[in-house]
Amino acid sequence: MVDFARFKAEVKKQLSLKNWKYADLAKATGYSISTIESLMCGSRASDKVYKAVANALDIPEHLAS
Repeated sequence: MVDFARFKAEVKKQLSLKNWKYADLAKATGYSISTIESLMCGSRASDKVYKAVANALDIPEHLAS
């Protein structure tokens, strides 16, 4: 199970480092902006979404599973 708080903090950090917005992350993952927003607001997302976000931002996979 994903430690959401830790994952979310890492996503925010990587977005900042890359100077990306949710739109950039959506494009990189192939998911919609609304899916990314929902994920970041705490809505339950599939493991595929977590893994796609982790992959796009070079976040260690163990944080996304």
